[in-house]
Amino acid sequence: AGLLWHRRCPWRKLSTMEQMLNGFERMMLRKSLRINKRLPIKIKDWKLFRGDQVLVISGTAKGETGKIMALEKFQNRVFVEGVNLNRRVRNGKFVLVESGIHYSNVSLLDPETGKPTRVKWRYTEEGEKVRIAVKSGALIPIPDQKEFEPPLPPTNKDKDTSLELAEKDTYSEAKEAAAASDDIVVAEEIK
Repeated sequence: AGLLWHRRCPWRKLSTMEQMLNGFERMMLRKSLRINKRLPIKIKDWKLFRGDQVLVISGTAKGETGKIMALEKFQNRVFVEGVNLNRRVRNGKFVLVESGIHYSNVSLLDPETGKPTRVKWRYTEEGEKVRIAVKSGALIPIPDQKEFEPPLPPTNKDKDTSLELAEKDTYSEAKEAAAASDDIVVAEEIK
């Protein structure tokens, strides 16, 4: 059994995986390798949250500290305030914008010592899941996430129905009024 040769490049031998595929599957495989980069491995248990103080431990911004502004969990990226700034054009002007840093390149700062530490999840006696600093054993609270939520749009007070009117039972009132008017009509027909 000889090796299959690539149709357009006869000097290139096909790998054993490519030999097992039909022509269409081989074409899709080559296309996917050319277009799609390897997908990042999804982190199952994120220990970082928006508002945490972190230290960049590798890369061009090594040694800088800042607060996490946003997380991009699909790409395993963290956006740190004032760190890894790149120029972007916004409305015809250059603006400095934070770029993402990989999850593995930042380390959470210990609230007691102020040094980078690893984090473990533990349960309190009440059964609440909390983060614990490995080096000092200190409890690291999860920052309030409400400050990062987008503000709700303002409501129009003129078009907003009050709670008393919304809870008012209008169906039974209309039913009683209809029943009363039917009684009057029936009484008039009898006379």
